Amino acid sequence: MARFTVDNRAFDSFYSCVEEITADIAGRAKEEDIRALRDLAGHFRMKTEDFFRENRKLNIGVVGQVKAGKSSFLNTLLFGGEEILPKASTPKTATLTKMEYADHNSIQIEYYSLEEWEVLEENALVDFDDEIYTSAREIVELVRKNGVDPHPYLEKGWDTIDFDTYEELLLNLNSYVGEDGRFTPIVKAVTLYLNKEEFQGLSIVDTPGLNDPIASRTIRTKEFMEVCDVVFFLSQSGSFLDKSDWTLLSSQLPQKGVKRLILIASKYDSGIRDILRVSDDDDLFGDDENTADNIPKACKIIGRKLKKRAKAKVEEFVKDLQARDSLPELIDVIRQCTDPVMVSSLARNMSAKDESEYTPEERNLSAALRQFSDDLQSDLRLLGNFDQVTALFDEVVAEKEQVLQSRAESFLPNAKEELKSLLHAFLDKTEKRVRLLNDNDREKLLEQKKFTESRMGNIKADIAAVFGDLYARLESEKNAGIRELREAAKDYLNVKERTGTTTHTGTYTTGHLWWKKTHSYTYEEHYSYCIAADAIENLNRYALDACSQIEEVFCEALNIKEIKRKLLQVVVNNFDLGDENYDSSLFRIMVEESVGAIEFPVFNMDISEAMGGIAGKFSGELTSADQKNQLSAALSTAVSRIYNELCSRLEQEARRFRENMAAIEEQVSDRLLHNISDEFQTLLRQCEDKDREIADYQEYERILTAALTKI
Repeated sequence: MARFTVDNRAFDSFYSCVEEITADIAGRAKEEDIRALRDLAGHFRMKTEDFFRENRKLNIGVVGQVKAGKSSFLNTLLFGGEEILPKASTPKTATLTKMEYADHNSIQIEYYSLEEWEVLEENALVDFDDEIYTSAREIVELVRKNGVDPHPYLEKGWDTIDFDTYEELLLNLNSYVGEDGRFTPIVKAVTLYLNKEEFQGLSIVDTPGLNDPIASRTIRTKEFMEVCDVVFFLSQSGSFLDKSDWTLLSSQLPQKGVKRLILIASKYDSGIRDILRVSDDDDLFGDDENTADNIPKACKIIGRKLKKRAKAKVEEFVKDLQARDSLPELIDVIRQCTDPVMVSSLARNMSAKDESEYTPEERNLSAALRQFSDDLQSDLRLLGNFDQVTALFDEVVAEKEQVLQSRAESFLPNAKEELKSLLHAFLDKTEKRVRLLNDNDREKLLEQKKFTESRMGNIKADIAAVFGDLYARLESEKNAGIRELREAAKDYLNVKERTGTTTHTGTYTTGHLWWKKTHSYTYEEHYSYCIAADAIENLNRYALDACSQIEEVFCEALNIKEIKRKLLQVVVNNFDLGDENYDSSLFRIMVEESVGAIEFPVFNMDISEAMGGIAGKFSGELTSADQKNQLSAALSTAVSRIYNELCSRLEQEARRFRENMAAIEEQVSDRLLHNISDEFQTLLRQCEDKDREIADYQEYERILTAALTKI
């Protein structure tokens, strides 16, 4: 990028500083700490090289947790509500999906290289709970389950698929970026090249969720953060800025160099539905400031609450940044989140179409809101609020040069700030270890160990009770899910009738034998027809919605956060916080490590064969009653087969899940006992030569403190 200059000497000096610090702490620091320093230097080199290349575009990302509505948001903002990017209530964006301008519409799929795949396979064999190895195991297992031989794809490296219509794009895209896509595990990235003028000079990315159960997708999102300039950060209105959201927002985005941060409270319609109530003349409804009997009032209540929460969280974090003498630029970026934008992609899309065109999900929302609205179309536009989003997007694009200039100037300060944060984290861990050694002697530790082990029987019994409740809920939710699948199938059996027009022309003659005149005429004939693409779309929607319903079965049964909370509570309940034998700082670390290792399965299904069956049998406009009936029958048969397979898969998944949970139940107990035993053994060994161990840690503290002065 010629218009921005590079201070190579300053960059080289930073690399040297990181290398020197790495050498200083080698032999004392843990392996993961050394790796973190090397990763920091590598990421710095990668994002600076990316930025200062020719024709660098403005990178705009949509970021947030799984289920935040990122794909729906982009579909509404960029494609007028057309469902181009796969969306569902469960993870569907399996890798970074980039959108850029081109003269010709195409999908470019980049596969892993043979070398990268070889490393992945090697890492998959390492039985170590590190993000790199866990991710590799998941990817290799997905390829095996999908029955794909990866090597032909890895050898060619790339695939390009041309498309002319949104329908063609959608049919092809899900195989490569959908959670249930057959080729998803071997795809490194996907770029959509679109002949749309508004994409010129931009690179817009739909990111994987950061709480995705597939670790590899979370890694991909973190990599993108290194080169992102502008972020639309989505947080669901119903759980606005929860702990996971705030951790990402406060600790990742500003430090990675993001210059413009726009906070979006997504799924606004869901947020207001929680406070809508039918007014009752016999109660004091009108005096309740937390409920509403109409949509505009509900919007004001929820909007006020969301803004209040955003402001409080931002100010709390700003005080912390100021106390740590953080860069003013970081504070300015995080303060951009003080005034969130409330949006509902679903409501915005509904406001732009006739009721007869509503999807089942939209019909449900319409039915829920209608009793609280005098003018539903107006209220849907109010809920959608996409005019404000569009204005902000246009503003960001107009300020492209200023944003990029600001980023160019901030590379080095941000990298130094990130390095300081990393060293402070090392220092904090070391100081805690010194305090543990100072506060404990061998006799005290042995007493703690004896006391802790005496409680393990109770802990195992309580853990078994938690999982017993889980199994009972799963069985109940499974039966309800099968009933819902059967009912949902009815909404997708009708193929939409389209209207076409045929223009007829001809001539006729008037007059006598000795005088004739020729006349021409034109008239239009209207007819109805069906196309296979609509039936395929019905099939695709049913499969997506049905898979979402099955996902919901497991989500309702196992609420991950609740299970983890209960498991942690089991341990806490078995120890008296006031007992002298209870060391909360030591014990909580071990509990978090054990419980935090739990991952739960995610349902997926490939229906490309069923979709291809209809596409291969029918083509063009189907105008005769016989053709329409055949298409309808083929759709009904395909839906029925998918329903039967889904029910069978649900039964299998439920059985498999119970087996996995039984293993996890045993793992939690064993891991906890193992961690406790290991931790005590380590501390006991260190207590044998307590003074030397403390001296070593204090020397490490001195080295870290000295390193901070070099930055």
